[in-house]
Amino acid sequence: MRTMPAGEAKNKFGVLMDTVQREAVAISKKGRTTAIVLPVHEYEEYQALKLERLRREIKTGIDQIERGEVIDGEAFFDELEKELDG
Repeated sequence: MRTMPAGEAKNKFGVLMDTVQREAVAISKKGRTTAIVLPVHEYEEYQALKLERLRREIKTGIDQIERGEVIDGEAFFDELEKELDG
């Protein structure tokens, strides 16, 4: 993945757009990565993976509820949030 300083990304936006057609580009500001620009197909794959994971987590939760393993809905969603953030 190529890294491009924010000023260069701004001044050479056409170059950024051409580069991102082939690979993701990290945008840095003051030496720290602040954004990643992805090709559309990579973004769509990422979104599909997120949706698949969410569906799996929801199914797991529904299965646990049906088995009577979850009695505190708030605790369940707190745990789900921790898993999705991790």
